[in-house]
Amino acid sequence: MNSFFLLFGFAIAMIALSLWTHRKNTGTSVEEFLVSGRDVSTLRGAFSIAVSWVWAPAIFIAGLQAYTKGLPGAFWFIVPNIACFFLFAYVATALRKKFPNGFTLPEFIRDKFRSRRTHIAFLTIFFGYQLGAIVINSVAGGVLLNLLTGIDFGIAAVGISLTALLYSVIGGMRASIMTDVLQMIIILGLALVIVPWALREAGEITAISGGLAGASGEFGNLLNTKIAWTFGIPMTISLLSGPIGDQQFFQRAFSVRAENIKKTFFWGGIIFGLVPIILCLLGFVAANPAFGIEVTDPQMVAPAAIGHFLPNWVLMLFTLMAFAGLSSTIDSAYCAISSFVVADMTPTHKTERQKIHRARGAMIVLGLLGTGIALLKPELLWVFFIYGALVAVGLFPTLFSIFCPYYTGKAASWSIVGGFILSIPFSVYANISGNENLVVWSSIASISIGGILSTLFALAERARQKYSKKSIAIG
Repeated sequence: MNSFFLLFGFAIAMIALSLWTHRKNTGTSVEEFLVSGRDVSTLRGAFSIAVSWVWAPAIFIAGLQAYTKGLPGAFWFIVPNIACFFLFAYVATALRKKFPNGFTLPEFIRDKFRSRRTHIAFLTIFFGYQLGAIVINSVAGGVLLNLLTGIDFGIAAVGISLTALLYSVIGGMRASIMTDVLQMIIILGLALVIVPWALREAGEITAISGGLAGASGEFGNLLNTKIAWTFGIPMTISLLSGPIGDQQFFQRAFSVRAENIKKTFFWGGIIFGLVPIILCLLGFVAANPAFGIEVTDPQMVAPAAIGHFLPNWVLMLFTLMAFAGLSSTIDSAYCAISSFVVADMTPTHKTERQKIHRARGAMIVLGLLGTGIALLKPELLWVFFIYGALVAVGLFPTLFSIFCPYYTGKAASWSIVGGFILSIPFSVYANISGNENLVVWSSIASISIGGILSTLFALAERARQKYSKKSIAIG
C-alpha cells in the first residue's frame, strides 16, 4: 500500500508540474505545444532526450543481459545504446539546416518529394515505432508493479500509461521536457544511491567480478563470438536505427536551439549511458553464484538483486525510479504522435486551437490502442526486436533522403515497401519462434534491403542525370 501511495504521489506531482507549465506558457500555439517554442536549452534538452531513452530496455534488459550473457551481453547492449546519440546528432544537425521550421521527419519527406505514397510509407514506420514504445513500456511498468507491489498487472499497465497521457495532453512538449528533467534527476539520484549501497553490502568489486561470466558461467570473454552473433548484431542494428526512426528524437531536435543540437545530443548520450552501466552491475552481482540469488524472472533481475541485499522499502524507491523512466518515454511517445497528426495529417487552414485539439485527440486514441495491446502482455525482448526491425527498414531511406542529392521519392517509397514486405514478416516469425539464427538474419535483412535498394536507386538516378546533361551538351 505504501508503494501505491508513492507512485500515486509521483503521478500527482507530474500532473501538477504539467499544469504549472501549461499556465506559464499558455500552450495556445502549435509551435509551443509541439516543439516548446524551439528555445529549449542544452541542459534541459540533454536531460530530456536522455530520460526519453531510459525506456524498458534500458531499465530491464540491461540487467537481463548482464545476468544471462555476462560481460559481452552488457557490452553489446551499452555501447550501441550510447553510440546512437552521437550518430543522431549529425543527422539532426543536417535536417535542422535543411528544414529549420519543421516538426517531423515525415513532414520533411512530404515537402521534399511531394509524394503521397512516400509520405505514407514514412508515417507508417514512425507511427509504428511510437505505438511500440507505448506497448513495451506499459508492459514493463505493469510487470514491475505487479512483482514488487502486488498490484494487478492490468491495473498497473493502465495506470502508468494513463499517468503519462494526462500530463502530456495538458502541456504538450513543454510539459514533457519539464517533467523529463525532474524524472532524470529522480532516476540518477536514486540509482547513484541504491546501486552503490547494494554493491557495498555485496562486497563491491569482488561481488561484480564473480558474475562477469553470467549466471551460466560461460560468457566471461568480451569477444565471445556467439554473443556477438546472436545478440550483438541484432541489438546494434536495432539501437543505431532506433533514433533515426524515432520522432521523440526528431521532435527534440526541432525543439532545442539550433546552434546547440550536437552539444545537446552528445551530453544526452553521456547522461543516459550512466543508467544501463549502473544497472548492468546489478546483473553481474545477481549472476555471482556465491550469493545464491533466486531470479524467477531474468527481466526483473535488478530488483531481485536489490531485494537480496537491501531492506524491502528500497524496492519502493527502485519502483519509483523505473516508473519515472517508463512514464518519460510513454509521454514522449504521446507528444510524438501529436506532432504527426498536426504536421502531417491536419489541413493547414485549421486554426491553432483546432490543431491542438486534434493533437490531444490523437494522444488519447493511440494511448488506448497501445495500452490495449500491452494488456496482452507480450514478451519485452521480442517486441523490442520486432519494432526495432520496423524502424531499421527506414534507416537508409531516411539517411539517403537527408543527405543524398540523387535520391527520389519513388526510390524512398520502394525501398521502404520492399524492406517491409521482405523483412518484417520474417522478423515477426523469427522472434516469436525464438530461433536465434533467424533473429540475426531477420535483423540483417531489415537494414540491408532498404540500404541495397536505396543505393541502387540513387546510382541509377545519378547515371540518368549525368546522361541527360551529356545529351543536352551534345545537342
